[in-house]
Amino acid sequence: MAKLTEQEQIAPDESAAAEPEIEAVESPEAETEKEPDESAAVEGDGVDAGCPITVGNIVHIAGQRCGRRLHAASDSVDEQPVCLMHSNDPGKRSGPLFDEFWLEFEKILKAAGDGEAHFERFVFPQLDFSKRTFQAICRFGCATFTQNANFFKATFTQEADFTGAIFTQYAYFWNATFTQAANFLRATFTLDANFSDAIFTLDANFFAATFTQAACFVDTTFHGTADWRKCTFLNQGEFRQTKFEPLVEGQLVEGQPSAAFALASFSKPGEIVFDDVDLSRVLFHNCDVSQVLFTSSVRWAKREGNRGLAVFEETIPLDQQYAKGLHRDGQRAYRAVAQIYQQLKKNYDSRLDYWTANEIHFGEMEMMRLAGPVRQWWHPRLSFVALSLYKYASDYGNSYGKPLAWLLGVLLAAALLFPFPGVGLKGNAANSASVTYSRVWNRQDSLTNNLWTEAKLIGKSGITAIDTATFQRTPEYPPAYPRGRILAISESLLTSSLFALFLLAIRRQFRR
Repeated sequence: MAKLTEQEQIAPDESAAAEPEIEAVESPEAETEKEPDESAAVEGDGVDAGCPITVGNIVHIAGQRCGRRLHAASDSVDEQPVCLMHSNDPGKRSGPLFDEFWLEFEKILKAAGDGEAHFERFVFPQLDFSKRTFQAICRFGCATFTQNANFFKATFTQEADFTGAIFTQYAYFWNATFTQAANFLRATFTLDANFSDAIFTLDANFFAATFTQAACFVDTTFHGTADWRKCTFLNQGEFRQTKFEPLVEGQLVEGQPSAAFALASFSKPGEIVFDDVDLSRVLFHNCDVSQVLFTSSVRWAKREGNRGLAVFEETIPLDQQYAKGLHRDGQRAYRAVAQIYQQLKKNYDSRLDYWTANEIHFGEMEMMRLAGPVRQWWHPRLSFVALSLYKYASDYGNSYGKPLAWLLGVLLAAALLFPFPGVGLKGNAANSASVTYSRVWNRQDSLTNNLWTEAKLIGKSGITAIDTATFQRTPEYPPAYPRGRILAISESLLTSSLFALFLLAIRRQFRR
């Protein structure tokens, strides 16, 4: 989705205004909250009872009755008589009703001062709050915005609460500033939601929100944690140059995630784009990211010792509220973390970015090692030892230098060890005529000659080690039986395994 210009974002869409009103897409929670609390109305009072809609705390459906004068609307507009502010009367879009609505709105805002202004469950006609500064705490819980909602360059000096709000047309929050907490919990965006260049000074809560069309967060700055857990993205989602910087008094908060997408649902994962974004402290657990587009400019956390890339799920403190689903019985759920690595590796492999996939592979294998075996009959210690050897021998197949170094080390060790049991003379079988260290030094000869003889013995032993490693059937200097043969078999197993790891690492590094 291309980023709109300032003029395009401010100007209302006349063609959209001419079309019939779009029915709001509501989640079950939002639908329940939008219904008026009929129990709050005074029974039998009729018109004198006033508007029965409850305003106040939207989350717990607790507060006080609106009580405003009932609005005379046709029977088909509202389910029950309500005031003008809560009525679905389309006549509010223009004329005297439009003016009356906004006069009442301004009256509420002015009376609130720097306190709380309650607009819960209001049904708004088209509004233009561009460059408007709101001094009060604004409560738009479960409000319905029937036309374009323009908050371009708006500033909220205190909390902005849009919990359960329904935006049936375009929602423009381009270049808006939220100096306190911003809540869009369970909000529904029926058409495009544009938060480009917006600044969230504290936490931004989009928990369980629904984005039916494009969700644009280009150049958006989050100084608190941006929470998209359980969000539903039915179409495009752009996170380009998005700045995730969780700060408290200018300092990064240790262990605090910058953003969370846990349990988020992407209906079109290929349309979700992360470009030039720092994802080192972003959570994706229990969220399928195997097809989400992560461009080459995305930055992940680095593992210690330069052993590839890491996701924040591996290090987030388990007492964090965002770590739900990452611990079991007080321990980190390593399989859940391994699943994220597997999805990311599949993602980069599918786009032929094998280099990044290799960087992620180490984390996947490390989590599998720590998680233990899946099959109950495979002894956990055996699994741990096998994966540990795989790790230290080749960094789980990511390093070809390590197995090569180990291979040379095994050959050198074998060359130094074969003379202990003894190696046969050239052309002789492995028998009692084998030469050993002890036989060299038992000779009544000078020190120089003994050292030279020993050096030649080690050289012959080195040839034996190479012949053994290359599976020569008739080595030039055969090892003595039986201890020499046991050593030769052990060397063959080690060198063949290390050579296989070396070839595997070469393939992983240079495959096309």
